[in-house]
Amino acid sequence: MLWNISICICLLWIAYQDFKQRAVSIVLFIVLALLLLGLNLSIGPWKEKYPQMLANILFLAFQFSVILIYFRVKTGRWGHVMDQKLGWGDIAFLCCLTLNMPFLSFFLFYAVSLFLVLLITLIRKDWRDPEKGVPLAGCQALLFVGYFMVERTGYINWEQTFQQVLS
Repeated sequence: MLWNISICICLLWIAYQDFKQRAVSIVLFIVLALLLLGLNLSIGPWKEKYPQMLANILFLAFQFSVILIYFRVKTGRWGHVMDQKLGWGDIAFLCCLTLNMPFLSFFLFYAVSLFLVLLITLIRKDWRDPEKGVPLAGCQALLFVGYFMVERTGYINWEQTFQQVLS
């Protein structure tokens, strides 16, 4: 129970900082990573968990490589994509999630959360300002709080639900 409360508080704090300041302290990401890893390892052995974590990390590496190559082709030069188009906090947040979620859940959460944030961005005109940007980590943190609370209460087993939908 302490794991759940600590993780939810950390996620809400990340969302608050991202919405309020458009910057999140690196300490919060470290705390979140340790909490998610600790929870994950407390509910099962390491040898069952690390293949899922590795799959998540490889997926993110592939995704970020595609983004880098896309902007290289688009602009004709290697730029600072991670500083100008995608924030380091957004990357750090996604890296934290890789430590807790099974691959299928991570992949679907990532896709659905990006789609929902895109829809919200289309509605919120102030987020379209390139100087201000989109609080992606904050939005995803709020969405993950919902996902996490539903999963931890046992109301829905996301892994089984996703497998049933896909089969």
